[in-house]
Amino acid sequence: MTMDDKTKYDNTDFTNDDLKLLYTLGEALGDMPAADETQAAWKRFEALRRAEGRKRRRLRLIIATAVAAAAVVAAVVFMPWGGLSGVQDDGGAYTAAKLPQSVTRSTVGGTTTVATPPAATTEVILPDGTTVLLAAGSKIEYPESFDGARTREVKLGGMARFNVKPDKSKPFIVQAEGLKTKVLGTVFDVRSYHGMSPTVTLYSGRVSVEADGGRRPAILKPGQQAVFGGKRGITVASADVRAADGWTHGMFIFDDARLQDVVNEIGSWYNKSVVFRSRKHVDTRVHFSLPRAIPIEDVLRALRDMGITRLRYDGEKIEVM
Repeated sequence: MTMDDKTKYDNTDFTNDDLKLLYTLGEALGDMPAADETQAAWKRFEALRRAEGRKRRRLRLIIATAVAAAAVVAAVVFMPWGGLSGVQDDGGAYTAAKLPQSVTRSTVGGTTTVATPPAATTEVILPDGTTVLLAAGSKIEYPESFDGARTREVKLGGMARFNVKPDKSKPFIVQAEGLKTKVLGTVFDVRSYHGMSPTVTLYSGRVSVEADGGRRPAILKPGQQAVFGGKRGITVASADVRAADGWTHGMFIFDDARLQDVVNEIGSWYNKSVVFRSRKHVDTRVHFSLPRAIPIEDVLRALRDMGITRLRYDGEKIEVM
């Protein structure tokens, strides 16, 4: 989602009952809808909601029809996490950072820095033609030119999607929170938000992921994810590629995701600190799909209405009770 997309839903005025009905309908255990289906369903719901005002009985019929045609899905299943694929992120909780109010670009001493505000993304074209989709609350630093260098090296804070232009003579390297990801030409995500375990998700090609300190690098294949767990080193497992790819389409998509990971992802997108007052339900699996353009209050209301745990939001931080 770009800065222009942020305003799409600013004029909505959903009641708690509206949201509760919308979020709890759908196929709780079925296949998650595609991102474009969810976006379209949400827009239909929004338009119908304005047209019908607050005629509750008719609205219920309209929403039920839309959901039956693959609308927004939000469901929860109380099952142990141990049997699922993927890597468990024990990195803790996201911590809000001081961010700009809009996308900023600056060049000092031959190094260019691009930073994004909360709830927005921007595309960056590097000097070699590599494209980078910079996620919300993120920053990338890179040289004005890679000429004369043996490698193409950039520094990342936050999250980004890299589509690297192939160059066998000059490897591409991403430095991010204790991890070094080295590639020749491929598509991958790197996430390194403060308070969360750094991760690398590979979509195509091949990458090596190495932790600071000279540990043996891990080699990823498409569809795999590496998580850096500090002293535990790097763990590699299969990734839910469609869910991981959701952010590039302006979507929150979680399928069999832990509550801890869901809340941390929401916090990092809107730049709100996350505090776990209780860890009783952090491993509860959640099925969740919503546009990232809607206000954080509506997203958190969806989680509350699912009845997983108590959530408190004061405008600055999200508390899981």
